Amino acid sequence: IQVVNIDNVDYILAACEGDDKEYGDYAEKFKFSKLVKADGTATQKGMTVSMEVQAHATSQKDLGADKSRRVTVGSAAIDYSNPAAPEIKAIVGFGGRGIAIFKDAGDKLELTWDSNSELEMKVCEYFPWAHNSIQDEEFAPVNGGLYNSSDDDLKEVLRDMNDPAKDGCADAGDGKPGACPLNMTIDSRSPKDGPAPESMAAGEACGRLLLVTATEKSGVAFVYDITTVTKPKLLFVKHLTPISKTKSAGVAYATRELGDIDTEGVIFVDPAHSPSGRAGVFFGGAWSGTMSFWEFECPKAAEPVTSSCTSNVVCKTFLVMLAGMLFLA
Repeated sequence: IQVVNIDNVDYILAACEGDDKEYGDYAEKFKFSKLVKADGTATQKGMTVSMEVQAHATSQKDLGADKSRRVTVGSAAIDYSNPAAPEIKAIVGFGGRGIAIFKDAGDKLELTWDSNSELEMKVCEYFPWAHNSIQDEEFAPVNGGLYNSSDDDLKEVLRDMNDPAKDGCADAGDGKPGACPLNMTIDSRSPKDGPAPESMAAGEACGRLLLVTATEKSGVAFVYDITTVTKPKLLFVKHLTPISKTKSAGVAYATRELGDIDTEGVIFVDPAHSPSGRAGVFFGGAWSGTMSFWEFECPKAAEPVTSSCTSNVVCKTFLVMLAGMLFLA
């Protein structure tokens, strides 16, 4: 999260990744098919299911849904008032699947804006080959650094992910079998947490207050203008590792073409702290082991007519041509 102050009001910017929690032997996430049977009854001893969930499960069966029902759900809608007989009130998946802005209203937070399904829709529009696709540590090559330092369980997973007869692909991007490129994993995160924006940052560039975020496993960055905080505007979408469309992470890393995957670090820097003298953003790929710096190139008309802006005050009067703003490597 990040807090910005606009007109003396604090707003909390949040990346709603939707990660699950684990406590020792207890894990929050559950496959829907492992929780509710096709007939709408619970699989767990002593657990009951609401009529709403029963109807949902049976309608899936009637519509011919995949029996595996690989939707990952959490515990948010389970009523534990009676610990001996918890009730599944509703099926709730992980992740807000976007970003949100909350207003500090003193004794509570008020939702000001939510991106809803915009991240998924825009990835599908601009990079359909990366729509809820995935590259993460399970796509590491066999006999690579992660494989050689892993326990037997993870080694087995990596072997499966590199085996075309199981979860791998016949062509990892170099003509040889191995882990799949992004364009071969389309929609695989849809039953789980979708785009999963994991981190975000905000700052001033080109006379505007901008918010930058990126999807975790598909490597897509989004830039929003949040100067009018109640009506953010999506400026553009950029893929941080376009080579991953046709090359697995291991292949792209070996050829020094891999971009940022699993961007847990997003840092906005102002011109005074920028290596290029322009406002920009650092992305850190936690799994790809990469880091990149992107700078904003402002259109000439982006200079404010009048300005008394400081680092924590956003001025309201600008003459700006945002259509000319570029995000350059």
